[in-house]
Amino acid sequence: MPHDKNVHLSVTRDMEETQQRVKDAVDGLIDDLDKNSLRNMQKEMFICSSKCCEDKTNTRESIEKCVDYCNSGMKKAQNVLENELSMLQNDLSRCAMKCYDDARGQMQSGSSKKDELAITKGLDKCTAECANIHIALLPGIKARFLSNKF
Repeated sequence: MPHDKNVHLSVTRDMEETQQRVKDAVDGLIDDLDKNSLRNMQKEMFICSSKCCEDKTNTRESIEKCVDYCNSGMKKAQNVLENELSMLQNDLSRCAMKCYDDARGQMQSGSSKKDELAITKGLDKCTAECANIHIALLPGIKARFLSNKF
């Protein structure tokens, strides 16, 4: 396909709204997990770490090991959540890129404004479907996270 600087696909307001919907859904998941799980873990981590420091006869090395042990559950929880969200983001990006590639493949040099508008609307619809599919995966991510023993 020849490159024509007049042929392009731009981000529409619908796509921006779709991106915001995904962001809001993911932020809601993170906030929920933070309030109902991670904060309690963090509190326990700090209490445990504090207890490590109570015995003044312990060596610095033993205190560091104790604190590391106390932090291990929180670190694991953060890693699990980061990995889940990273996989979700990668899958969503691939889905959106396929939509974009399909739309770009339909676009031709000399396409009419009507054709471009129809292609852009199709792109918006496709990316919205990607968003819906991936937002629907969030309860499964939450369930998998909560099923872990940190």
